[in-house]
Amino acid sequence: MLQLKSVTNLKTLLKVRRLYLDAFPGFERLPFWVLLYKAKKSDSKLSAIYNGDQFVGLTNVAYYQDIVYLFYLAIDPTLRSHGYGSKILHLLKENYPDKRIFLNIEKIDEMSDNFAQRVKRKKFYQQNGFQNADFEVETDAVTYEILYTGGPVARQDYDLLFKSYLHPIIRKLFL
Repeated sequence: MLQLKSVTNLKTLLKVRRLYLDAFPGFERLPFWVLLYKAKKSDSKLSAIYNGDQFVGLTNVAYYQDIVYLFYLAIDPTLRSHGYGSKILHLLKENYPDKRIFLNIEKIDEMSDNFAQRVKRKKFYQQNGFQNADFEVETDAVTYEILYTGGPVARQDYDLLFKSYLHPIIRKLFL
């Protein structure tokens, strides 16, 4: 049975940190200390995912009013393609039944180096009930599609969550 556990001990912290650094490119990562700091607040949760005693992966979510933003979801590379991603999304929906959940993915771009990966990722989220929002977010590095479940998310919702979650200095430095 999958469980989302708070990152409370050093052994788990090191597993989560290692997976976080390995799973996401540098331009997509906030500094790990920001995740730890925010997880101590009431508007965020950094979780280690376990199946019994086995470390499976991590999630990081931020909350604002009736929305939950899935910042990061990563599965241990040795356990990918075993259904854990879908089970974790189902668990998140169970944990936030009255919330709209949203996330971003790299926009499908045939010219990208990881085109096949982008297509596979979008298909995965769509198979798990996520739909495209009517806006995208552009950064210097990449354009992101916004996907949601549990009800539509507007650009204003996205902006308000980030304004609430990230201190203005952190937003300027890292976004």
